[in-house]
Amino acid sequence: DHALDALEQRHPGLLATLRNGDAMALEAADLPLAYWGAAAWGAAIALSKDDPDAVADLPLAHKLAEWAWQADPAFGQGDLASLMGSFEAARPGGSQTRALAHFDAAIRLSGGRSAGALVAKAEGIAQPAGDKAAFLALLHQAEEIKDAPGSPRALANEVMRRRARWLIDNADDLF
Repeated sequence: DHALDALEQRHPGLLATLRNGDAMALEAADLPLAYWGAAAWGAAIALSKDDPDAVADLPLAHKLAEWAWQADPAFGQGDLASLMGSFEAARPGGSQTRALAHFDAAIRLSGGRSAGALVAKAEGIAQPAGDKAAFLALLHQAEEIKDAPGSPRALANEVMRRRARWLIDNADDLF
């Protein structure tokens, strides 16, 4: 809500525009707010699958991410591309081909340094396809990412390496 409130303050009527399904061009300064707002909104929806009102907001969170994507598809060195892949894989009627293209773009844009993009591809593409070998290969690849001292990705990568380890440990229950 904080990111959405900040965007609304910068662009009065933004939330109404989002809800009406109209298009809106974001500025470069809006991208961090749009990315984190869409990512947090998507995560809240994922944790609230038993709440129809929350799930009904999925197209809105996706639209906010799309606005950011239209402004700069390379934002966050692939972080936005990974988010777009996750939304595409999760939305009803989503295209696995488009999701895969987003995940591959995220990995390319990060220079292969984003554990999150690899974990997202494992969960968004390999797991639904029932491809346990690809799932495990992506997760092992995520585990192997080493960060340079002071890397801005260090914390996010550590969180995603831990998720990769948990998924590996629970793979038999997931397939």
